[in-house]
Amino acid sequence: MHKRKNNEARVIPKLDQLGGPEEQKYNKGKIFLDFLLLIISFAIAYFIKRRHFNIEANFIKFLPLYFCCWVLSSILTKKMKNIEEGKGYMKRLEPFFSSALFFTGMLSLLIYGLNLYELSRFIVFGSSGIFLLLEILFLSGNYLPLFSPREETRSRWKFSIAFFFLEFLLLTASFLIVHFFKIGTIRLLENYEEILLLIYFLWIFTGLVVHRFRIPDKKNYLKMIYPFVKSNFIVLSIASLFVFGFRTGFSRLLVFGSLGGYAFFEILIISLYYVRNLRRKIDVPEISLFEAPILSMPGERLVEGVVEKERDDVKKISISKKKFATSLIREKLKTIYLKGLPRVFKFIDLVVDLDTVDILKAEVIDTGNPYNVEVLPDKSLDFFMNLHTMNDYRRVSRYLIEVNRKIKKGGVFISKFEPCEKRRIYFSKNYPRLLANILYFFDFTWRRVFPKFPLLKKIYFAVTKGRNRVFSMAEAMGRLYFCGFEILSLENVDNFVYFIVRKIKEPRDDPNPSYGLLFKQKRVGYLGKIIYIYKIRTMHPYSEYIHQYVYNKYNLDEKGKIKGDFRVTTWGRFFRKFWIDEIPMWINWLKGDIKLVGVRPLSETFFNTYPEDLKKERTRCKPGLVPPYYADMPESMEEVWQSERNYLQKCKEHRCKTDLVYFFKALGNILFRRAKSR
Repeated sequence: MHKRKNNEARVIPKLDQLGGPEEQKYNKGKIFLDFLLLIISFAIAYFIKRRHFNIEANFIKFLPLYFCCWVLSSILTKKMKNIEEGKGYMKRLEPFFSSALFFTGMLSLLIYGLNLYELSRFIVFGSSGIFLLLEILFLSGNYLPLFSPREETRSRWKFSIAFFFLEFLLLTASFLIVHFFKIGTIRLLENYEEILLLIYFLWIFTGLVVHRFRIPDKKNYLKMIYPFVKSNFIVLSIASLFVFGFRTGFSRLLVFGSLGGYAFFEILIISLYYVRNLRRKIDVPEISLFEAPILSMPGERLVEGVVEKERDDVKKISISKKKFATSLIREKLKTIYLKGLPRVFKFIDLVVDLDTVDILKAEVIDTGNPYNVEVLPDKSLDFFMNLHTMNDYRRVSRYLIEVNRKIKKGGVFISKFEPCEKRRIYFSKNYPRLLANILYFFDFTWRRVFPKFPLLKKIYFAVTKGRNRVFSMAEAMGRLYFCGFEILSLENVDNFVYFIVRKIKEPRDDPNPSYGLLFKQKRVGYLGKIIYIYKIRTMHPYSEYIHQYVYNKYNLDEKGKIKGDFRVTTWGRFFRKFWIDEIPMWINWLKGDIKLVGVRPLSETFFNTYPEDLKKERTRCKPGLVPPYYADMPESMEEVWQSERNYLQKCKEHRCKTDLVYFFKALGNILFRRAKSR
């Protein structure tokens, strides 16, 4: 058996490749900076105590010994050498703490051995404490690129200088404010300077050990603020030990007041930072109180339910009878306008036969400036698309009316909007539950409540210029129908709902669409005349214009109500349950439009679903505030019709008696059987 010869040269790995320790070398830059910090520390302590820089003779004699102690402690602890790779932060701190102990110990021995008792202990030991803090701040790890090994990148620089100085200013400001409140001036007394120095020492020490003066990039709010809460707790605990344990005589108001004020503003700033910069999707719920779990939200189900209805009924439409040999509009949409939105292109291509669109009669824009629509010729377009969200228009209905004017009858308009239901989902998925509810409340108040009231509306539009408004799903669809469009299809993409609508008529001339809290409803009254019924709005604005749409898309329940009517608001259900929405109808009763007991005034759409004989009977008497429905409590639509027939027949025989009997029956059912407003 022959041995195989190996002609390859042997490669001897280097020591650091074998995993052995790399030889540490002294860093000249660190030595120079450390010596500079030593001088600065002594100068700070001396100035705080003496209020000048004229160094006394005894300290001039002491300084050479002071520097010698620094050199010896630095050599013994090897703190001036480059830091090994892979060491944790606390390991990096060890040589500096060891050096500080040696340094302080040697200074104590010198003062005791040479009888240097005339030296100020505050200056000697205060300067050593300041020196340790400055060392930890600037030299404890590979955080400054100037003193880091060349292969270290700036991504390893965890310490934030800006955040450090921001917190320093906060702490100083808190101390001076409390000092001014207690003394009446911001000029510090001598013993109060010692308090400030103690607070600085505790703050820097705990900050460097606990959070290192940086805001952790955490998705969980509780985890983000925990290091700062912990640091403040440690500072307060040590301060309490000094104040109460050692009987220092320090002002409790000054110590705890300044630390408490600083802690409050620190948490406030971190919370604002979290709200501003950490809008990320939370994947795994950990703490139910502070974490936003990924759940199926009611708003999400509502939007998806409406979109699904349209998907089920989608039919491809042609813009014109002619098909063009080359579909330029298709190519432009796919390769230019919607290149980054393939789902949107697929949605449009599924609904609209793009081969029948004349590119000379098509327009695609992405702008929130209404001028770009106004300059187009009237009735010149078969295909119009604006990729800008509809929420950014101050006068949405005017904008849609202007679009209607530019499109031919049967032409297509495509755009998008962000429904308020998606807005709530956004907060719930990107913020902790408690914070999400608070933010959504203010967002809802500002973007949904303010635009609904005359005075608040002026403030809202003056500040926002109408940008980034929020619509409900029902309101956006209602506005489209109000402005003469018919919905062909809807698609849910990201946080937006894309819509394809077709112009079927001119915009309505109704001057009073439902928008505010109190509004008027068109109803069929006596002799078939249209009357206006006052009600508190329980549906989203403009919902009345999609009544026929909802009636066609959704089935009626056994009582004649629309199943899953997404137009009704959450608070609207509450109003209906307790009859609050019916209160303004007493105005109609006082005006004589309706009587106390009578058939319910119906909308034209719902009125046309009734049998012909019943429609004739209904218009022969005034509608009423309290309908026979609440006296008989029917279970189906046919029973509702029969209940009204019975009432109308009895009214012919004994009108006053019938109204009286039906009134008390209805009142009993409302009070004891919990009949709800319809």
